[in-house]
Amino acid sequence: MDIKIRIKNVISNYNIFAIRRRNQMRKNLKNKDFSLICPNCLGGMLLHDLGMPFLSPTVNLMMNQPDFFKFVLRMDYYLAQELNFYNDPNFLCPCAKLGERDEVITIHFTHYENEKDAESYWNKRILRIHRDNLFVVAMEKDGISKDDIIELNKLNIRGLVVFTAHNYPDIPYTCYLPKYQDKGEVGNILARSYLTDKKEYERYFDFVRWFNEACGDDYNCKPFCF
Repeated sequence: MDIKIRIKNVISNYNIFAIRRRNQMRKNLKNKDFSLICPNCLGGMLLHDLGMPFLSPTVNLMMNQPDFFKFVLRMDYYLAQELNFYNDPNFLCPCAKLGERDEVITIHFTHYENEKDAESYWNKRILRIHRDNLFVVAMEKDGISKDDIIELNKLNIRGLVVFTAHNYPDIPYTCYLPKYQDKGEVGNILARSYLTDKKEYERYFDFVRWFNEACGDDYNCKPFCF
């Protein structure tokens, strides 16, 4: 295992500052049965910090943002499809296609050693989704446009936030990150402090308050943005 990963794991599991931070987050969390749909490791990292079960099939995997937007906008369709695994020379993890013809999206199961485990956990967690307590996190990157972000308004869920590199005051469910404005897209917000294990995304958004208070009303996430 990479030495940096070993150090991070030690900090996460034994560092007193990390433990206190994590315990405070768990103490403040009142909503205990939500499902979180994410395109990357943010979901798994956040749910681990909160001590929450994985009530979502999108934990421990990665999709690019265009595919993720397709997925959440037609989630019932995609969850009813079978995973079609294939070999991708650019990835060491199991990779799969989902959907048919021009609806196909790609999933990289980054935290699974083999296709059998990836498919098993995917199918198990589909059954765990809490449809009436569903939250979606997305990002402005990989060519995602403002029109794409506006399209997410069609979702019928409890909470929605899109981290953006541009300021969209007319879209209530966006959280603007000025740090990435010059780059034109959101960068790595999963980086974490070696001292406290605090993740970069926590600097921009109060996820605990959001899980507790979001009610699906126009998806206004501005009160939860820092």
